[in-house]
Amino acid sequence: MASTGEGKPVDHTEETSERAGEYLRLSLARLSQFKIPVTPINYALMYFYVAGRDKQLNERLDAMTGGDGVWNNVEARELFTRFVCECNDSEYKELRQELLMTVAQILGSVIDLTGKAQASNRLLEKHVKQLAGTSSAKEILSIAANIIADTREFIEKSHQFETNLVESSSEITLLRDELDHARRLATTDALTGLHNRRGFDQALADLIEHAAGDNQDAFCLLIVDIDHFKTVNDNHGHLVGDKVLVGISRLLHQHMRGNDHLSRYGGEEFAILLRQTPITGAFTVAENLRKSVERLRLKHVKSGLELDKVTISIGLACYRSSESMEDFIQRCDKALYRAKSLGRNRTVIAD
Repeated sequence: MASTGEGKPVDHTEETSERAGEYLRLSLARLSQFKIPVTPINYALMYFYVAGRDKQLNERLDAMTGGDGVWNNVEARELFTRFVCECNDSEYKELRQELLMTVAQILGSVIDLTGKAQASNRLLEKHVKQLAGTSSAKEILSIAANIIADTREFIEKSHQFETNLVESSSEITLLRDELDHARRLATTDALTGLHNRRGFDQALADLIEHAAGDNQDAFCLLIVDIDHFKTVNDNHGHLVGDKVLVGISRLLHQHMRGNDHLSRYGGEEFAILLRQTPITGAFTVAENLRKSVERLRLKHVKSGLELDKVTISIGLACYRSSESMEDFIQRCDKALYRAKSLGRNRTVIAD
């Protein structure tokens, strides 16, 4: 700190701060006036412009901002290199020092803020207008502090939003998985793991909805019933009966193609939808299934004794164009009833 001739000290630090604040206000106001991007180079040029230390620099900048002049970033960088970076005299060095202090403390935050989102651009515009309307060093420093505070707040909110978004996405994924699991449970038979009656109804409804009526889209239904299943339960108990159901379901599943739909229809009955399959092909599938079950030999787990031979009866129906779901199932059911009445262990085609 120096002193005047009267011995009163002069605070050059305060004078430099006030001058830097005024240059800050005028520089940002001019950038806003001419809609020039707020970058370190552009700000530095405007800082030197308002300081008025180089007539040639100001003339070049006036040409770029006045009349039909268009701001050119390439030319701006050349001016920066020539008039800011290469200056050597003490006066320019002082300006550069002021510039560096101001940019480091304020402009860095502003630029960081403007690069984040449109909301940050509105914040910058508000502060620039405030700076353009005041010449008080105290107010300028207060506005600069607000710029930094708003920057921090915006970045923190952005980070919090990103965190919340990640958490919400995780919750949505979890809920979707739980919903899918619940849907699977709602259409899955607990004992066999096959589709249940609800799953069968959905699959059949979809097939009927998309059936075109031509031979390529033909599909057939097999209703399979385990013969004399009540006797198995009565003679060996329901636990053994459940084992038989599981064993039959696995055997049937082994014979399914990728686009076939196998369900536990209810009790000891199974339903099979054969997509894109004509009646002759469906009959061949049904007979292969029936013969495979007939060859099956089941044993009691504890005693090792072989159970009575298990057979199945099958009703077969091919879908008719415009037929309702109820009529289609009823025709197949009647074919199954005839198979049982004719002695069981056979396949009967519906009328």
